[in-house]
Amino acid sequence: MELSKALKEYGLTDNEIKVYVTLIKTRESTAQNIAKNTNLPRTTTYHILENLEQKALVGFIVKESKKYFQASKPMQLLESIEEKKKIIKEIIPELNSLSGSIKEKPKITVYEGLKGVRAVLKDVLEEKKMIYHYGDIISMQQFFSYAFPQYITERAKRKIPIKIICKKEEPHRELLRTAKKEFREFVFVPKNYEFASSVLCMQIKYPYLI
Repeated sequence: MELSKALKEYGLTDNEIKVYVTLIKTRESTAQNIAKNTNLPRTTTYHILENLEQKALVGFIVKESKKYFQASKPMQLLESIEEKKKIIKEIIPELNSLSGSIKEKPKITVYEGLKGVRAVLKDVLEEKKMIYHYGDIISMQQFFSYAFPQYITERAKRKIPIKIICKKEEPHRELLRTAKKEFREFVFVPKNYEFASSVLCMQIKYPYLI
């Protein structure tokens, strides 16, 4: 692998590679000479040298009140990687314990078509928990006329309550009439309110957008 590509894979930037390779070649040099040899501004060079010092890839000595920078031995690259591996290995058990403490991880499932709608309704009924419905319920019933009657019957049979936020419309008359028997409660919003979507959700569950 080409030298610069390998060092980039290691995690060095293009400018860090320029400075590090220049120091490998020259053995030691002042920041001014490094800037000159790499065609980098002096302030940028100082900043890069500080970064390389923090990565233990560059050190310096002082001679006659001047600071001379030196590249660490190339084996330091491997030693740095081994040190990082050692640190990570030490915290792996703690990370695993944190992961194991999550009892329920969020997931997203996409349902499509008639089978998808039936799968959603079946999932809602299987939970046997309070259902919340926000949206245009009449349009939903008309659009899914093949699935909703069976869903309503089964929900009432299982005595699963539902709370609905929707607009009050004429077709709701029948739903209001059977509300008590079918464990249904309504909260009505103003008639000029427009719903962007319909949402079914359950306690401690993520919502289904329809």
